Amino acid sequence: MSRSRRTYVRPVEVGIPYVLVALALLYGAATVPRFLSSRQLGSMTQTAAYIGIIAIGQTLVILIGGIDLSIPYAINLAAILLTGWQAANLAGAPDLAIVLLIGIAIGAVNGIGVAVFDVPPLVMTLGMNSVLEGVSLLYSNGSPVGNSPSFVSTLATGEVAGIPYVVMVWAGLIAVVTCVLVFTRFGRYIYSIGASRRASVLSGLPVRRTIVAAYALSGLSAAFGGVLLAGYSGEAYLGMGDNYLLPSIAVVVIGGTSILGGKGSYVQTVAGALLITIIDSSLITLGQSGQDILYGSVILFMAYFFQVATSREGRVPRSVTGGLRAFSGWLQPVYSPKARVTAPASEPRLERAGLAER
Repeated sequence: MSRSRRTYVRPVEVGIPYVLVALALLYGAATVPRFLSSRQLGSMTQTAAYIGIIAIGQTLVILIGGIDLSIPYAINLAAILLTGWQAANLAGAPDLAIVLLIGIAIGAVNGIGVAVFDVPPLVMTLGMNSVLEGVSLLYSNGSPVGNSPSFVSTLATGEVAGIPYVVMVWAGLIAVVTCVLVFTRFGRYIYSIGASRRASVLSGLPVRRTIVAAYALSGLSAAFGGVLLAGYSGEAYLGMGDNYLLPSIAVVVIGGTSILGGKGSYVQTVAGALLITIIDSSLITLGQSGQDILYGSVILFMAYFFQVATSREGRVPRSVTGGLRAFSGWLQPVYSPKARVTAPASEPRLERAGLAER
């Protein structure tokens, strides 16, 4: 079991993003006055918490080899419903629970489409985002009304002893998600399906149920993020989730989780959320164009490092030629349909299924 876990996440893959976070902090301290003040650090951590919470579900979905493009209007619909019910004097703790359940239902529908009806994740979640956009427009008549409930605003903006409540919530979720991925069967199913869905099916794993659960959790995290954003801004508006689609994917890639699934962790996503937040804060003087260039460069570098350089040998190629040769793997199928290898009878069932697939 320990051997399998080491193949999911290597120490270098966790360490590199946090080294970059430290370097970004040092750069910010050298270029921006009072960059490492407690007030500034608290503000950056609070900002990272929002994207980090939203990216929980995206991490799970990417780990199984999928993607969730319905996040923007899952966020938006949750915020619109919550503030709309507040305007009608209906909002409260039970209604917050209903909003979160709606988020779970949205994700579950995505998962059913992907797992049961074999709709490509890109098509399924993009179509769902369009449906949710239409529902949001119909419900709000194009102009959302109402303010966020006071307890939600307190959760999103309040603090104790200088520590924002939302950061405390994020820290708790980091611990929970990490424990689920490392110590539970559901976590092992996530990694197994991401490594090879066919092998997981042949091994008798609950593939469809796991995929539906992963997408349901993605809908839940997006809805919770929408609730927090409504609390932060005090209101909802159309398009408030649009700015979180690419970042929710980028922080996962920057953290080192494989976009093909099967490798990575939420701890790495946390590093990605911190890194892009620090970059945005320290390079604000570059303007939007400069930030976009650097932001994209970091994404491409991290994607190369984790998806190619460490994919087989666990180390960076020693020469430029070796680095270029690594790209050839991207143009070839992962498994050759003509290759058939018979595994020894003593090998575990999952490994035998994986070899048969190859």
